[in-house]
Amino acid sequence: MEIRRLTEDDRDALVAVRLPAFGTTTLGGDRVEHPAFERWGLFLDEQLVATATRKPYASWFRGREVPTCGVGGVAIAPEFRGRGLLRPLMERLHDDARAQGDVIATLFASAPGIYASLGYRTVGAMDTIEVPATALRGFTRQRELRRATADDLPEVKRIYADWASRHDGPLTRTSVEFDHDVWLNDATGVTLALDEDGRAVAYAAWNRSPGVGGDAFVEVEDLVWVDDASRDTLLWMFGTFSSMTPTVRFDTSGTELTSVLPDHRVREHHPYDLLVLRPGEFEPPTGTVLVRDYF
Repeated sequence: MEIRRLTEDDRDALVAVRLPAFGTTTLGGDRVEHPAFERWGLFLDEQLVATATRKPYASWFRGREVPTCGVGGVAIAPEFRGRGLLRPLMERLHDDARAQGDVIATLFASAPGIYASLGYRTVGAMDTIEVPATALRGFTRQRELRRATADDLPEVKRIYADWASRHDGPLTRTSVEFDHDVWLNDATGVTLALDEDGRAVAYAAWNRSPGVGGDAFVEVEDLVWVDDASRDTLLWMFGTFSSMTPTVRFDTSGTELTSVLPDHRVREHHPYDLLVLRPGEFEPPTGTVLVRDYF
């Protein structure tokens, strides 16, 4: 058995292992070796049979930034599953993360039982909820709205950082992976809510599916606010889509949003797990943490 970081020479083997797990030949970042993450592989008789990725992040906990190993892209070739290969691969990844200063490791657990055996525990979740667009008509417009441009990115980052730093769990979104320019251009829209002085105090990043009626929807990937007025104004805006898109979906965590959308249903549920890599430097929170997906 050999466990090592993968290089561009391993591309074809990596794609072959990932394809059965994720159904795509696309690699995040389109590179094996990337400044935003490290890909690890486990080899048996020189054949790559398992892989996992470490992403160097930081998370907010108790008002401080905690160095975080974001684990993703975990895949084992179907023919080699059930042979206990995940444990040595993850342990090696964890050892490397500790050596680089990471205090915790986090992941979205597709199989919580397996990760629990490695010491992870579920501390939160990222859910996609959906509501009838007509259910949002009850909210009122209390703020001015406008579409964000590239010039607004510093304000968008500020709004997010102000929100995230007051909670346990959100990523800082300051690592190299978070290219906000790409995020802005890929979204159908990023809408700002403004205060009385015209300053942005909330934003929503959203995408509109093709078509009208039927299965058409708007998905709100990021909704961050500082007060109820800005939140309600953005929810009101999504209610205006009701004649074209019957459903609005929100990617959310905790009860910040679900508590004001009682008619929602959970479409997808993704448990968020945490492992303490340096026990003397971090005390796990006792309550549920808030997370935002890695965009």
